[in-house]
Amino acid sequence: MARKYQITYELAGITVGCFLFAFGTNCLLTPSSLLAGGLGGICAIFYHLFEWKMGIQYFVYNIPLLFLGYIHIGKKFIIYTVFSVIVSSLFFEWIPVRLIWTKDILLCCIYGAIISGSGAAIILRLGGSVGGLDILSRVIAKYTNISIGKFGLIFSAAIVAISALIFDVQSAMYTILSFFVGTKTYDAILNIAEKSAVMIITNEGEEISSLLAKKLDREVTSWKDIDIYKEKKKTVLLCLIIELEWMEVTHAVRGIDPEAFILSLPTKKTFGKFKLEW
Repeated sequence: MARKYQITYELAGITVGCFLFAFGTNCLLTPSSLLAGGLGGICAIFYHLFEWKMGIQYFVYNIPLLFLGYIHIGKKFIIYTVFSVIVSSLFFEWIPVRLIWTKDILLCCIYGAIISGSGAAIILRLGGSVGGLDILSRVIAKYTNISIGKFGLIFSAAIVAISALIFDVQSAMYTILSFFVGTKTYDAILNIAEKSAVMIITNEGEEISSLLAKKLDREVTSWKDIDIYKEKKKTVLLCLIIELEWMEVTHAVRGIDPEAFILSLPTKKTFGKFKLEW
């Protein structure tokens, strides 16, 4: 039953992400003659040139990429990506391509990138992707020396060049700015839930470990150590948290042992039971 609720939560979150992704693109970026990154940028190019519908384009272009991803990438990732592609395509079709809120190109550039970037990041955080280049870049990185970042940079440069040719140099410059803002937003949201291994050296090991286990619902590992300078026995605690919990952990530890030493180490990969909430 818990698994069922988890899947429902993830799919609901992906749906919200798809709406933000399509909304930022259709209501701020595309009508301002700005090209989004990735497959959304290609759709916008043909929308401006031939008035082809964004939603239909997005869905059709993703079909061969989804088959490619199914063969070469994990099943859950592809299932969630198929879901996000379908939902995003529907939102691209339902949300009209027209400016709202403002006609200022700078505001459209910044807020369009923030909104669409937030949507894409939420989707990725919940186990899927917006499709398109996310799939292609992973497959290319898996079998070649071209990294995901390098492939994205090459594609983005091509989008900027096309923007300058179709519109003008100013639009290309704003497109570069939107890429930068979108990337920063993307990274910020993903890093919010980045895992860290926290090491605490304290005289009050039992009390602190009990508090962390109760307050954060985290398992704590402990072992004894000796302070060489003071020749006193101390307890070393090891706990895995997410970045959002750092201030809560330090505040709780300082409340019990003001002299405790706390160290945080970025943790990219883990194996085992870990409850991720953000």
